[in-house]
Amino acid sequence: MAADDIRAMSDALAADPSSLVFLPLGEALLARGEYAHASRVAQRGAARHAGRADAHDLVARIALAQGDEARADEAWTTVLGLSPGFGTAHRGLGFLRYRQGRLEEARAHLEAALAEDATDASVLSALDAVAAAEAAAEAAAEAAAEAAAEATSEVAAEAAPAPKRKPTFAGIDPPPPHRPTHAGADAPSPTATSSAAHHAATLFDALLGDSAQVALLLESDGVVAAGRYETSDGTDLGAVLGAHLSGVSDEAQRAMRHFDLGAWTRITMETDAAIIAMAPVGEPVVLVAAPQEMPLGFVRRTLERCATTARAWLGGDA
Repeated sequence: MAADDIRAMSDALAADPSSLVFLPLGEALLARGEYAHASRVAQRGAARHAGRADAHDLVARIALAQGDEARADEAWTTVLGLSPGFGTAHRGLGFLRYRQGRLEEARAHLEAALAEDATDASVLSALDAVAAAEAAAEAAAEAAAEAAAEATSEVAAEAAPAPKRKPTFAGIDPPPPHRPTHAGADAPSPTATSSAAHHAATLFDALLGDSAQVALLLESDGVVAAGRYETSDGTDLGAVLGAHLSGVSDEAQRAMRHFDLGAWTRITMETDAAIIAMAPVGEPVVLVAAPQEMPLGFVRRTLERCATTARAWLGGDA
C-alpha cells in the first residue's frame, strides 16, 4: 500500500479514534514491517472495539510477527471466545501449541482451521508434522515400555537381592562406560579413545543425579553421540530411540518454515507411559525421557540444563 494511503488512514483515525479504519491501517503497517506502529494501532482499536474478533486477531498476528508468542496466544484465545469458529485463530493457536509440544491441542486447533479452509497448505503441513511427532512419541513410549518390562523381568529372576543402584528412566540400570565418542584429534591412543567414550557416555550423569530420567545427544541421523540408555544386559535402547526420533527435527524445521515462526526451540511429547522432550543444539538434538508421572516443568528444566552441557561439550569446552 502506498505511503499516501497509509497517511490518509492515519489522519482519518486521528480525526475519529473510534473509526474501524484501524483495521486496514494495521494490516498495511504489518505488511510493511512497521510492527511497533502496527501494534499500537491494533491494540488501541481492539480496546475500543473489544467485541470484534477481527480486531483481536490483528493484535495476535502482529504480536507473532514481533516474536511475542504470549500476547499472540492471549489475543487468539480472546478471538475464539468471541467467535469459536474463527479459522485464523485456530490456525495460529495450532502452530503455537505444536511449537510448545502440546500435540493433542495442536491437532484439535489445526483440524478446526482446516474445516474453515480445506486448501490451506500451511495447515496441512502442520498436521503432517503433528502426526510425525505423535508417531515418534508413540514409538518412544513403546521402546520405553519394552525396556521397563525387560528390566522388571530381570529383577524378578534374580535369586539374591541386588545392591542398591542409581535409578534411571523406566527402572533401567546404568551401564558401564560404553561406545559413543565425540570427534576429537586424529588417531587417538586407545587410552584416549576409552576416556573420550566414557566422557561421552556419562556426559549428563551429574545433571540427572538419581532422578528417573534419561538424556541423550542425538546426531541428525539418530546416532547417539553422548549420554546413555541401556539395560543391565547391555541392550542399547538409545539407538532404538534415536532411530525412531531421527526425523522429528527435520519435520519441526519444515513446519516452522511453513509457519514463518522462526527456528524451533523445544518439542515436548506426553504419552500414557512417558514424557519425551527434545531441543536442538545446532544440528544435533538433546532428548530427555522421563516417567509420565514426573512434573513437566522438572523435565523441561532438565532439558535446558542438558542442552547447555551439550553445547559446551560440542564446542570442546566440556
